[in-house]
Amino acid sequence: MSGWYELRKNSSGTWRLRLKAADARTLLDSGVYQDRATAEDAMALLRENCVREERFVRRIDSGGKNYFKLRAANQDVIVRSHLYDSEIALQHAIETIMRVGTTQQVKEA
Repeated sequence: MSGWYELRKNSSGTWRLRLKAADARTLLDSGVYQDRATAEDAMALLRENCVREERFVRRIDSGGKNYFKLRAANQDVIVRSHLYDSEIALQHAIETIMRVGTTQQVKEA
């Protein structure tokens, strides 16, 4: 499965980074960065850490939904996931991100 990173400059001048699946579905939305260089650094961290399943820390929110936090080697949280209805859906998302997250393809939106 192929995908890409979407790098978008917001009207406020900040940058947003998303990991997209081949069908253009958003797999991860890493939030807002003050400049492009910081967004690109975050992209590099995602690529480096998304291949290590042990870096995906699984959690359940107060409403009973599943999510994960992807952590760097130093334990800093890189990104928090969307909410998933089941552990199976969460696991499928992690497996997809592990495959797609290393892509070198970047599209500016």
